[in-house]
Amino acid sequence: MKYKIIKQKPYCCVGACLEMILNRRKITNNGQVEIACELGLIVPPSYKEIYPNALIGDKPNAGYGTQIQKEEYSLNNYFKNNNFPLVMEYFFITSVSKAKRFLLDNSCDDIIICLYGEILYDDKESTWGHMVLFDNILNDIVTIVDSHKNRYIRIPINKLVLAIKVHGKENGAGFYLIK
Repeated sequence: MKYKIIKQKPYCCVGACLEMILNRRKITNNGQVEIACELGLIVPPSYKEIYPNALIGDKPNAGYGTQIQKEEYSLNNYFKNNNFPLVMEYFFITSVSKAKRFLLDNSCDDIIICLYGEILYDDKESTWGHMVLFDNILNDIVTIVDSHKNRYIRIPINKLVLAIKVHGKENGAGFYLIK
């Protein structure tokens, strides 16, 4: 297992994923909440006291959380602003065979995956986008790090790709390759 799991705070799945990546790479960071705030964390008004540096507003289409699909809050901007020697490339892949090949070809790098929670968890109440970390793939089973559930999860590649398709490119679903 590549990562030491960090349990995410509410709406901070991207921040938790990045903190785990930075920790694995031994890059000093300010933790998931500050990372998320730099990535445009937007939360409901009831969270203002918990996250004083976050944006407060209506729920975006992709759900509350970071706004990394916007240039000003992009992962590459975050890396540049913090002088981290990393770059991110985004891939929206909806073919199971191409997704499998992508994961196999990039397994030594870090990959954050944005997908739809309802499909990931088989839970009709989880109607939000979520970010997880890719750990490995064996045959057609993908192992991911889920900071929300605070554990590693194994998921069939076809279910993973479906969760990406359903959340949609317009909501930032897909693979975020960091190297």
